[in-house]
Amino acid sequence: MKEKGTNVITRFIDQIKWFFYDLRVKLFGSRKPSEKNLANSMSSRTRKKIIFLFIFLLFPTVQFLIFYVGVNFNSLLLSIQEYQVVDNRGQYVITGFDNFVKVFENIFINGELLTAIKNSAIQFIVGLVLGIPVHVMVAYVVFKEVPFGGFLKIMLFMPSMISSLVFVSTFRFLVQEGAPIVFENELMAILLQGRSYDDFWLILMFAQWMNFSNGLIIYLSAMCSISTDIIEYGQLEPMSTIQELWYVIIPSIFPTITTYLVVSIAGFFTNYGYFVSFFRVNTDGGMSLGGNMFDTLGYVFFVGLLNGDQGLEFYPYASAAGIVFTLIAAPLTLLVKHLLEKYGPSED
Repeated sequence: MKEKGTNVITRFIDQIKWFFYDLRVKLFGSRKPSEKNLANSMSSRTRKKIIFLFIFLLFPTVQFLIFYVGVNFNSLLLSIQEYQVVDNRGQYVITGFDNFVKVFENIFINGELLTAIKNSAIQFIVGLVLGIPVHVMVAYVVFKEVPFGGFLKIMLFMPSMISSLVFVSTFRFLVQEGAPIVFENELMAILLQGRSYDDFWLILMFAQWMNFSNGLIIYLSAMCSISTDIIEYGQLEPMSTIQELWYVIIPSIFPTITTYLVVSIAGFFTNYGYFVSFFRVNTDGGMSLGGNMFDTLGYVFFVGLLNGDQGLEFYPYASAAGIVFTLIAAPLTLLVKHLLEKYGPSED
């Protein structure tokens, strides 16, 4: 009798379960979807993903097509043209490869670009030999959280927080007004006036300090991403600070150094430094150079393109020069990248 009563209760509970299950199926459908519904659901999700990726990639794709493909295609067309005034109306006329001939003449025959090439090389070597090692060491000092490291970080970040023109004006005032008094030499008052080649080196040193913030951000970020296990392993070994920097830190951040070097090579032909800020003078809507002694490739072409109406005549020549420099810089950049990745230090 007891077992019979138990079976009745069990069947009653099962009936209640099936009743609620049928009610749920009628209201919301079956929990297990059919293959057709499952395929439709997957297709809908895939379609939404494709639409999202298309919208997400649309903006950078349009930017690439306009500012890289479009600009370079326009530069290619300009390189075989010349600006001429016909019937009191300026227009570009196709003249063949005359602009390329002028570029090679200015390099190998009359030497108009040799000073710019030499100064660009000096600017590059100073940034390579002086800039990168000092940037890495200063970033390492801040990374090790030495006393006054935070103050040093603020001092090096200052150039990126304040307009560079403010620093240019302040630096010019200190050199021209303060240096003659401190060193008791009145001849120093003529510095930064475009009269001496010493100004070139003075501005190079100024540029190194102004660029400290960029190097500090890049290398300090790379050091902070190093695994703590590697840092602790180096601390357990009897390593000095210099050994830790040379054997642990530099190999770990060498990919970042490689990227920085590759970008520097690519910018060899475009970096105009701070010479524009120091020697740019408006004259009748045009530009006045500080003098050939300060020319770099980036400075010559940047100022030339802004030289009022004459800039329209300069565009075809600058386009041809840009193509020539690209043909030089592209394989050189790839070669340096390959050599650094193949023979450079690694974490292993």
